[in-house]
Amino acid sequence: MHQVSIPVRHNAWTELKKYSIICIRNDVVKSEFWEVKNMYRIYIALIEIVAAAVFIIPIWCVYNKLYFRSWKMTILYMVFGFYLTAVLALVGFPNIMSLKVELTVNIIPFVYMIDDFVNACLNVLLFVPFGFFLPVLWKEFRNAKKIFIAGFAMTSFIEIAQIFTGRTTDINDIITNIAGTLIGYLIAYWFTGVFTRRIVKNSKKNDFYIICASVVFIMFFFQPFISSLLWEMVL
Repeated sequence: MHQVSIPVRHNAWTELKKYSIICIRNDVVKSEFWEVKNMYRIYIALIEIVAAAVFIIPIWCVYNKLYFRSWKMTILYMVFGFYLTAVLALVGFPNIMSLKVELTVNIIPFVYMIDDFVNACLNVLLFVPFGFFLPVLWKEFRNAKKIFIAGFAMTSFIEIAQIFTGRTTDINDIITNIAGTLIGYLIAYWFTGVFTRRIVKNSKKNDFYIICASVVFIMFFFQPFISSLLWEMVL
């Protein structure tokens, strides 16, 4: 499942669990605990994005010279790359420092989604930008069928990758992520006036694959080392 987490090499998740026990023992209202937990989600995303930015910014500058050849487009691609970084960090994407193979699968839809409705809503929201960015940046994704396929492929990749993190591969995550992707597409459809304005016109589909592959490579091999240093500094 896409439970927002901090990798085991960090102490922040342990501290959050300690805080939850304190809340229970001291009858702190549940809403206050969730407020702190949501703060941690933002905190995690920012730390992981900064760690990835150490690599993304210079690499994207090289890509601009070799492939993109437009600083405006490169900056938009960089924002999309940072978004993908946040997604992979928040869902617990595996990395070279913490691989753990454990196959746990849930193929029963909707049941656990109802039990954890808040997390299901967060999973939907997580993929809304994905459905928005794709049709705005690339003309190849400006129809519902292709955006559905892209959303399915992305969330399926994440769920398969979670086999190497010890987390649950969950059909509910696929459903909610696709729903978020389609919502993002509808927002982009309205925002761009049926894709007639506020869109990137000269982008190439290969750019999308270059960005995705680069972010995955960075997050698996390089980013964890910078991330660990940052967490040691802030904790």
